[in-house]
Amino acid sequence: MTTGIAKTMVSGFLRCVQTVGNRPAVEVAGQVLTYVELFQRAAALAAALSENEIRPGPPLTAVFAYRSVTAYAGVLGTLLRGHGYVPLNRTFPVERTRTMLQRSGCRAMIVDSESEKQLSDVLHAMDEPMVVVLPEREGVPDLAERWPLHRFVCASQLPDHRHWRPVTVSPDAIAYLLFTSGSTGTPKGVMVAHRNVRNYVEFVTERFAITAQDRFSQTFDMTFDLSVADMFVAWERGACVCCPSEKTLLNPGRFIKDARLTIWFSVPSMCIFMKRLGALKPATYPQLRVSLFCGEALPVELAKSWACAAPNSIVENLYGRPS
Repeated sequence: MTTGIAKTMVSGFLRCVQTVGNRPAVEVAGQVLTYVELFQRAAALAAALSENEIRPGPPLTAVFAYRSVTAYAGVLGTLLRGHGYVPLNRTFPVERTRTMLQRSGCRAMIVDSESEKQLSDVLHAMDEPMVVVLPEREGVPDLAERWPLHRFVCASQLPDHRHWRPVTVSPDAIAYLLFTSGSTGTPKGVMVAHRNVRNYVEFVTERFAITAQDRFSQTFDMTFDLSVADMFVAWERGACVCCPSEKTLLNPGRFIKDARLTIWFSVPSMCIFMKRLGALKPATYPQLRVSLFCGEALPVELAKSWACAAPNSIVENLYGRPS
């Protein structure tokens, strides 16, 4: 199963499919998928992308999905196809999403049911034919009639996952393309290679002794590069990624307990929010063993408060010097 794609972002995931296939790989939107189940969904998407390719373009596929099974299967399916993924976010303005899609040059896009509500606005003014895969939709005749330039693939048209064939991917190939916030003008795409991610993943899994019993938070959206660490560090060792809804994140302390997390990763401002809620009382989260913070400066007093609330946890600031 790993032929041709060893030493890429998905090599650890594929190894876990073989070794701990019945363990949970992701919990999201009320669903739990094992490694085998997530692989089967991803492989079906990869096969669909390959079989429905309209014409060659950049080796990139957009994933227009948000905190859903399709988001995770889409990322993995894109990588199994041999492409880098371009995450799009329905909470962004549609104009920004359309610009990101156009600038990336993607010729294919995977869309979940909630993001589909913006699909017409996103496709507006797209003058290049695209393959649009909608794994949560049963039929597409209305879309095909409205947008004859594009090819639409629904759930019933997805090939069996066994149709997927591994492809050779260079460690120097693009793993994902993220766009900057655009604070200085038009958002700019930043390309990251498989080799870069592999180096990070291998270091972190060893440093924190990650195991298949670990349960990771995913507080970051996929359009934020820290989400890559949550997913691929967990999937390197057979751990589970626990993705909360936006509503769940209004009470992160409850999320830590209900999801039985052992690994926490967030921006420090979420801890400030928890402290204001009175959710950092001593020994509140004894099950946490690793707590990571990045994206913003971490105040020393906040780090002390977190360490007190999670007394069995390593607390590390990945951002730089504490403030």
